[in-house]
Amino acid sequence: MKRSELLFNLISIFMDWVMIILAGVIAFYLRFQVSELRPILYSMTIADYLQVLVGISPIIIVLLALAGLYNLKGTRRISSELFKIILAISSGLLLVVILFFFNQQVFPSRLIILFTWGLTIVLISFGRLALRQIQVQMLRHGIGLHRLLVISSRSNTHELISEIQVRPELGFKIIGNIGSELSLGELIEKLEQHRVNFGLDELLQADPNLDPQISTKILQFCRDYGVKFNFVPNLFETSRSNIAVETISGIPLIVLKGTPLDGWGRVVKRLMDIIFSFLAMILLSPFFLLTAVMIKASSRGPVFFHQPRAAGLSQFECFKFRTMYYDMSEGTTSGDKLREELEKQNVRSGPFVKIKNDPRVTPVGKFLRRTKIDELPQLWHILRGQMSLVGPRVHMVSEVDHFRSEYKRIFVLKPGATGLTQIKQASEKPEISFEEEIQLDSFYIENWSIWLDIYIIFKTVLILLGRKPKVDY
Repeated sequence: MKRSELLFNLISIFMDWVMIILAGVIAFYLRFQVSELRPILYSMTIADYLQVLVGISPIIIVLLALAGLYNLKGTRRISSELFKIILAISSGLLLVVILFFFNQQVFPSRLIILFTWGLTIVLISFGRLALRQIQVQMLRHGIGLHRLLVISSRSNTHELISEIQVRPELGFKIIGNIGSELSLGELIEKLEQHRVNFGLDELLQADPNLDPQISTKILQFCRDYGVKFNFVPNLFETSRSNIAVETISGIPLIVLKGTPLDGWGRVVKRLMDIIFSFLAMILLSPFFLLTAVMIKASSRGPVFFHQPRAAGLSQFECFKFRTMYYDMSEGTTSGDKLREELEKQNVRSGPFVKIKNDPRVTPVGKFLRRTKIDELPQLWHILRGQMSLVGPRVHMVSEVDHFRSEYKRIFVLKPGATGLTQIKQASEKPEISFEEEIQLDSFYIENWSIWLDIYIIFKTVLILLGRKPKVDY
């Protein structure tokens, strides 16, 4: 998702709302000031009429959203968009007619409803056409283009590539064309080089005859690095039902998305993170102060402990309340040596380390860990966008270095302060296995919804307020 696409969709929401209001006002004056086709049964002032119109307009916006008109796609076909506009506005008309049936004073004239329906379709279509022309001009100047890497057969250069190159309004900039005749190892190496050197938003597998095993590895690469995967299907794949089909120059493309968070889901999730973390930091500020006093009073050393943590495909300096004796903390010479010895007592299988009855933890630190108060500073990272409220567990960079390559896709999302893995570990199974954690995180990535996040948050609160597992980490 490009920032320009998000900006244009936000503008289109506001513009559609303005067009709905404008269409209603024009319809009002056409009926009362111009048209004399039918007698007026009920009189209404423009102020009262606007109040009703403003109240109904959000419903129309929701219908437009449900029709897929705010799906963040940079360029859409005008014919497809017009059909969706007509469908959404007509559905709104049906709701208004039902409302008019039960209370005829809501709208003083049935003719106004009909005028508003037609004018809304015309004005919204006109506004979106104008907005699209502006967006197309920006794309032609290289603003908002998706960096696209193509894999195609050298012996049969696909006309699709030429079509994309001569039509920047499609929203793509081809950063490379890799021959599908390369071996799997060479192909993956080329993909990695382009990702590192040029950045990569989308990949197009344009050779329908490519070996399925190689296609699977390419798909895995895209999932690992959060790249949208497109491919030209062969005859068998075209016959399969798949609603995520787009066409360029009459050639079908099937788009596979790795997570529902693509598009508006990511925007909604980020807004939730900002609002919740900001309010929580204000409300919990007394606990921050009290915790700082407890830490300083119980042992020498700083209040906060910080260490690099993996986030997405990069890392950040993560802060927590210090729970260990300072001279035993990681990052100090003696602390690092002690950790190497304690890692031999790891109670978990896999690369992630959990040490039971850790001697480095202070008495106050045990309380902070048991109540999860030590993780409150993560609210700051959530507000900054380095973490999310809900997501996969945040891990040490050294642990991630030992991460199996086939599981790196869980780093496509920001780590979360809570998540499916965290609540399972806190409520049911403290010694959760590495494989089980991967399964839970993968499930979350593939099945995300706003309701799943709300459930996880609600479940986390219940766990924190309820009984804790009797395990000391």
